[in-house]
Order: sequence, then C-alpha cells, then structure tokens
Amino acid sequence: MAERRLRAIASSGGVADVGERVLTGLDHLVSVIGAAFQAEIAEYAAMSPATMAGEVLPVTRTVVKTFFDALMSGQGLDPRAVRTFEQSGRQRLEMGVPLESMLHAYRIAGRVTWTAVVEAIRPGEERLLGELAAEWIGYIDIASSAVARAYMDASADRLRTIDARRRELVEALLTATDPAEVAAVSLRFSTVLSSTFVPVLVDGTDVAARIDALLHAAPAGTLGGHRGDRVLLLVPDHLDDVSALRSAAGGVLVTWGRPASAGPALLDEVRHVEQLTEAAVAQGHRAAAFGPEDLLVEQLLLGNERVAQALRHRVLDRLCARDLGGVVVSTLRTYLSCGSVPETARREVVHANTVSYRLQRVRELTGLDPRVPTEAALLVLGLGMGGGRQ
Repeated sequence: MAERRLRAIASSGGVADVGERVLTGLDHLVSVIGAAFQAEIAEYAAMSPATMAGEVLPVTRTVVKTFFDALMSGQGLDPRAVRTFEQSGRQRLEMGVPLESMLHAYRIAGRVTWTAVVEAIRPGEERLLGELAAEWIGYIDIASSAVARAYMDASADRLRTIDARRRELVEALLTATDPAEVAAVSLRFSTVLSSTFVPVLVDGTDVAARIDALLHAAPAGTLGGHRGDRVLLLVPDHLDDVSALRSAAGGVLVTWGRPASAGPALLDEVRHVEQLTEAAVAQGHRAAAFGPEDLLVEQLLLGNERVAQALRHRVLDRLCARDLGGVVVSTLRTYLSCGSVPETARREVVHANTVSYRLQRVRELTGLDPRVPTEAALLVLGLGMGGGRQ
C-alpha cells in the first residue's frame, strides 16, 4: 500500500468516515467472518470455539483493523502487521490446516469485509468504492502472500527435520552391531521396533518427494528414509504384496529383499536389494517390481565384476559391433527364451532359415553356439549384462 496514494485517498474526504463505520462494527464483522470460515472450510468447522476465539479470530481482527488504520492515517502498512500475518501462517501449519484452506479463509475475509464496506457507504460516497476496492484487493494480496510464504518456509523446515530424523533412524538400525544397540535405538527414537524388517528400495525420478505417500501406503510400522536419491523402506516382519507401494510410487522401480534383523544382517540385505535394483536398471526396467528371487542371473553377474566384464566383452561387445540393426541379438534372445527355431521364426516374423543363419552368425562372432546348452548358458549370462541393447 503506497503511502502517497493512501494520503491522497485519506485526504479526499469520506474515507475516514467509512473506515470509522466499519471499525465501529468490527466485533460483529469478525464474528461473521468466523462463522463463514466454519461454514465453508472443513478444517475450520472442526475447530473448537476456544480455538476459534483464541487462535483464529484475533488474527482476523488484526487483518481488518490494520487495513483501515493504514487507510485512515495514510501512513502505509505497519511492518509489524506483516510479521503478525507470517506468524499466523506458521501457527496454521502447526494446527494442521492445509495451505489452500488457509488462503481460502483470506478470500472469505476479503469478501465479507468488502460487503461491510459497501454497506457502510452512504449516498454521495459511491465515488470512494473504486479506490477502496483497489486498496483492499492489494492489501489482501499482501497479507495472504505473507502468510503463504511463512507457511511454506515453516513447512520446508519441518520436512527437513522429519527427513533428517527418518534418515538418522534408518542409519542407526543399519549400523547397530548387536541387540543391545537396537534396543538403544528404539529407546532413543521412542519407537517400537520389529524383530525383523524387509528392505524395500524405490527408484525413479523425483521419488524422494513421494516418501510420505509411500509410508502411508506401506504396512503399519514401516520406517523410511532417503538412501541417495532413492527411498528405502523398512517393512516390519514380512511383505506379502507390493501393489499398494507400486501405486503410491507412481510407476517407478520397486525392489525388495528378505526379512532380516536390525544391524549387520539388515545392512547386508539392503545391499542385496541395491544390487537387485542395479540389475533391474541394467536390464532397462524403469517401472517394475522385483523380489529376491527375480533376476537371479543378473544379480549373479553384478556380484562378480571380473566375470561380468569378460562376458560383456565376449558376447555383447562383439555382437553389437557387427549387428548395428540389432536383429541378430533380438533373434538370439528369442531363441534362448524358447529353444526352438520354428517358434523363434514365428515370433520374429522371419523364415526358419533366417533364424538358423543368425544363430550361425552368433557362433562366428562369439565362438559360442546357442544350440549347445553349456555355451547357450554363457550367452544368456552375457546378454544379461546389457538388457537395454537389442
């Protein structure tokens, strides 16, 4: 609210009278605004009379009175009032009022107060309405923006605190060395801990921002935290179904392991799940779910980097270097999955002779014959090193 403009309005005549009339009925106006809050906003409707009288209506009164005081004096908005608005934003977060509901309350206060201004206008003062409307709209924008800014800042601070506590709890469970330390962790975080946990790793774009939704969808007692840019969930006892987690994750990669007791066993199982995740990523999976008995070949290869490199060089590198269109690799994959030349021809939509030629090409390039079981096994392992290449 620019002071020069306010002075001009204040000196134009009639504004002080209008403001005085509105402020004379301020108590009644605030009660009408409070009733509208409870009639239109569920969170406010659930508040007790004591909460409304002690936490909400005093702020509403300050919002209205500050505007008319500034308007009548022509001195501009008192910075202390802005700090009051900001404090109310932090208080509403503590009360669990959603940001949209809080901003809705400001819209209601703006509407009801403006009705009171219009009712306070007397014949001959109609010319004041245009300037008053502009000032009131601008003022409500300033007040609601201050509230929203403080609310978001406080929310971000709280989330950082919660995330830090989650991370600290999970790390404490993974690094505990014996049952006594696990008991100490339970006492320190005032948390009842399960005897075993199933580690679940969720991997995908922006999945860290969905940790609250994931914890809500997970079984009761699930702990969670960030592990790098992934989310690690520790599900108590056992995991029967991951469909709810997959839905909450939003179509990303979900992997899980076996139940393990807190401490070294759980940390070891988490590392196995991380290995399973890497295997799935290497295969090109981005929206799937895999448990400890899935992708066994890929997990085996990732556990032995020396063998993995040798197979990658002998199979994938040699094939892909001479198979730019990917047809030989595609045919080989299909053949290894069914073991039949006619069935491979049907699936690949080519002649059986073409399948035989391509399998012979595989033998020439790699020295491994897909029709010999022991050599086919090496080809299966080799293809497992880079499933994204067709």
